[in-house]
Amino acid sequence: MGIVSIEADEFYHDDPIEEKPNGKLRTNLLTPAVVIIASIFFFQSTLAGNITLSSGTGIEFGQGITQTVACSGATDLTLTPYSTFTNGAGSGGTHYLSSVTVSGIPSSCDGVDFTISAYGNSAKSPLAIFNTSSTIAVVNDVKGSGYTVPYSSTVATVSGTSSKFTLTFVTPVASSASVFKLTLQSGEHISTCAEGGKCVVGDMGPGGGTVFYVSTGFTETGTVCNTACRYLEAAPVSGTNAWIDRNTMWSAVTNVTVTGAIQSGLGFGYQNTQAMYAQSSTGVYPAPLSIAYRGPNNYSDWFIPAANEMLEMFKQKDILGIQYPTAYGYWSSTDANNGGTRATLMSFVSGGLISPNKNTPLDAQTPVPVYSRAIRAF
Repeated sequence: MGIVSIEADEFYHDDPIEEKPNGKLRTNLLTPAVVIIASIFFFQSTLAGNITLSSGTGIEFGQGITQTVACSGATDLTLTPYSTFTNGAGSGGTHYLSSVTVSGIPSSCDGVDFTISAYGNSAKSPLAIFNTSSTIAVVNDVKGSGYTVPYSSTVATVSGTSSKFTLTFVTPVASSASVFKLTLQSGEHISTCAEGGKCVVGDMGPGGGTVFYVSTGFTETGTVCNTACRYLEAAPVSGTNAWIDRNTMWSAVTNVTVTGAIQSGLGFGYQNTQAMYAQSSTGVYPAPLSIAYRGPNNYSDWFIPAANEMLEMFKQKDILGIQYPTAYGYWSSTDANNGGTRATLMSFVSGGLISPNKNTPLDAQTPVPVYSRAIRAF
């Protein structure tokens, strides 16, 4: 059986009819709008039917509009949602709202934020549409420079031209069957996480990495935030100046305790890494690699996470591109303080912290890769 999508043609039907699918659904946003609400697609037994939207009258797919003044002035905008199919066991599978294209954008929208949400048939709250639980997707129309999103490329991406953009959710979560309406809003640009604004897990941080930990406040002594840190971001593994997860030993020195790197708590990764580097500062090992790393935005304060910081990373392994389950695990910067030969590792075998030999993966017991990933606090 083929995969079905729906196109909403520009004509009105008094009664529900069944139409031939034609690859995508197009919803025309016919006038300027701060909030533009349009019925979109759902994959049920009836491919085209009347949906009541705002006015209380029956309307065909793509014909329902609520509008007020927005950045586009008298220019018409076109909103086009797309779905993708994820296969399931047996005859199962689900269509998801996977991307949205907005076109016909005039220069009067330069510098604004476009905000997109999806709604069910009657619930007042918007649906989660990406990043597990995010209900609002933001695209910034940068003056003369295209479009940007405040998310890591493992969460959402945007591409486009001066008058059009396509927002794509890397892992969409809203099924097409649950989505009945989309809203598009334009408004004044709000500083993103990378620009110093508020951050949530999955956002792109100032260093160009992915935010994986959010707090009301903690101390990471020696970093740019020092005693007023709120976030941790992991180095990106794609794009410009991406980090490479290398299969290495913990250090060049594998039989001496690094006394300055024995702390396991959250907030000690930077301190531990500096102590590791002081003992052994050359070679392809976690500490010298992280200290030499600059990332996409030329920050010099990357470090290897302490044991408990590594646990927080593991919780967000899916959005960080953590190589699970192919790797044995990822090194923390915590020396196990056990005769000088062991360090703490986030094990993907046990799902917890263990303390193997520092010369792992050269140790014959672990012939599978052991990686490291740099992070930074801000």
